[in-house]
Amino acid sequence: MYVFLGVTAGLALVLVLLRRFLSRLRINGPSMMPALRDGQRVLVVRSGAARLRTGRIVVVAPPEGLVRPRRDAGPAARPPLVVKRVAALAGEPVPPEVCAAAGVAEGSLVPPGRVALLGDNPAFSTDSRFWGLLPVSSVIGVVLDKAA
Repeated sequence: MYVFLGVTAGLALVLVLLRRFLSRLRINGPSMMPALRDGQRVLVVRSGAARLRTGRIVVVAPPEGLVRPRRDAGPAARPPLVVKRVAALAGEPVPPEVCAAAGVAEGSLVPPGRVALLGDNPAFSTDSRFWGLLPVSSVIGVVLDKAA
């Protein structure tokens, strides 16, 4: 009996820890096509700047007021999370298409604590071309696995 309770408690603890560090997210929209399709689910590792690398796909909380809430969201709904690819990190050149929104000259470097994010499908992506450089603290996690 005690062994059963111990195993059950252990499994519950593992599930709580997994839930804290991992989450599933459904892609909504074509901004990351062809890498990610509308409706596709991804596994996200909640992490800070340590896992960020240029080229990685990340989940971010977009700048306030710059992303329209979903039509079916109620008045107390959280702003939607956004999935984008890291285009440049601190110390790397700001991508030319981001310079105007970031208010920097071409050839400038991304300052510490900031990141440039771009969607893979520019025609359908609201990203750093509109937002400018985002704080690294807005990154919620890194996409670990793409599921069907």
